[in-house]
Amino acid sequence: MNYNILSIAAVVAMVSCGQSENPDARELYNQADQAFQAGDYASATILLDSLQKGSPSEIGIQREAMSLRPKVIEKVAMLEIASIDSMANADKQFMEQLKPKLKWIKTPGMIEGYWIDDKAYKPDFMNSTGIEARVSEIGQFYVVSSSNPSVGHTSITLVIGDYSATTPEVAYDGESNYRIGGGEVITFSPEQSDTIGALAAKFQPQTLPRNIKITFNGSKAKKSVNLTTAQTQGIANAYRYSSSIIRARDNEVKRQRLMKTIEIAQRQMQTMSDKQS
Repeated sequence: MNYNILSIAAVVAMVSCGQSENPDARELYNQADQAFQAGDYASATILLDSLQKGSPSEIGIQREAMSLRPKVIEKVAMLEIASIDSMANADKQFMEQLKPKLKWIKTPGMIEGYWIDDKAYKPDFMNSTGIEARVSEIGQFYVVSSSNPSVGHTSITLVIGDYSATTPEVAYDGESNYRIGGGEVITFSPEQSDTIGALAAKFQPQTLPRNIKITFNGSKAKKSVNLTTAQTQGIANAYRYSSSIIRARDNEVKRQRLMKTIEIAQRQMQTMSDKQS
């Protein structure tokens, strides 16, 4: 008899413990749910994280939170996809406007062709002193500098008004930095060229200062040549075109990842729904 009384008391105690819940945990969940309903998914995520870390023993509430979390994740991913699609449309329109201003160059003997601003293209570039801003077949921006006659240059500096950008040094190696005729040519990598393009793209034609020049930093001497507004915009156009291509490619990768996130969240929601039915 005593054993039966003790057993019943134990069951009652267990049920009572199971039914009681932490009011603070319940409040956190309610706030998270309210934030979700209001479309404040960032706050909903923070509140759910706090609930998960602060009240792991609240099994019932944690189950409710597990049902809510994939709904939040889905909505966040959908908003990010909408933002990406908006950027993609803007980039597409920009590239369609810019592409007619570019010229595709691929002469016999060239392994890879490149895009260049139509007004900036010079067939005799290798026999002159100046720079060309190019965009590779895969959309990478890079700069080629030519000094004729040679000054032994290993880097270049673009000066626009009070602003300047200098490439890293590229030592003579017969490949990236090589000699041709009485001059020298350096092909800077996309990483080495970025600061030059970014500086040119900082300005619109109407905001360009008068003082624009390229300085060839050489072992023999320094030599500078002035750039026109059109030449500077040629650099900017190539850089902007490249940036749009790369951004579009990166955004497509992000979009695919977000679509996978939505797919996983929806599977989780379906699993939770099946368990509850």
